[in-house]
Amino acid sequence: MTFPVSSVDFTQRLALGLEPIDVQRRHRVATVLDVLREGKPGTLEQVARHDSCVHAFLQRPSLAGPFDLRLTDDSRRYVPRRLSVPLALPAPTKLSPGLFPGAAYDCTSRATGIRGLATRGGQAMRWARIEARLPADTAVTGTVVGRAHGDDRGEFLLLLGVEAAAIGDLPPTIDLEVVVYGPLPAPPVPATPDLPSLDPLWDLPLEVVPTVAPDDVTPGLQLPPGYGFTSTSHPTVSFDMGRLKSVPPIVFQ
Repeated sequence: MTFPVSSVDFTQRLALGLEPIDVQRRHRVATVLDVLREGKPGTLEQVARHDSCVHAFLQRPSLAGPFDLRLTDDSRRYVPRRLSVPLALPAPTKLSPGLFPGAAYDCTSRATGIRGLATRGGQAMRWARIEARLPADTAVTGTVVGRAHGDDRGEFLLLLGVEAAAIGDLPPTIDLEVVVYGPLPAPPVPATPDLPSLDPLWDLPLEVVPTVAPDDVTPGLQLPPGYGFTSTSHPTVSFDMGRLKSVPPIVFQ
């Protein structure tokens, strides 16, 4: 289940910011880390939010390249994302990035899904991607009936879509293959020891929005570059229909 930014409720204050780049958008003149170290206020150029819940970024005559956009939510109702948006898109352009429920997302008591934790090397695995798939003869080939994005703590909330159950009477439970994806062969390493403390989103994957259709990146359906699954990261999980429950950690190794 994803939520376009434009459809997020009006009381939710998402933050959209542009990462530091030069005037002509040719290359970065300063990384987020450099700006933080210098103690400059407003680390990221904020994108203005309107009362309609639409964030507007005005194109400038000097812009000549893509801009990197961060979508964050301090309340943890939605999982952060980073998108590289090309200026080659027609102007004006309306993008509706998909946002996935975070650990603090408000769920109805009748939702069907699981709360889980992805781990790697005995620690929480940051920014995992998760899919729920119908059983198939070959691993990770069944139809996708639910998606989730993991957060910086390895936590995820996976809600099922209507495709998970056949037409007719609902069974009390349904067994699905839950696939956890992460960076292969190894997670990224911070460039400097102080990077994680200065920039909590330092390793959030940067997803490049294509200039032509189809676009599975913007809605959050396509895996980030270098992501894959392991032999231990696609267990079969029993879902209770009409109930949200917690499951044991899923190990990615």
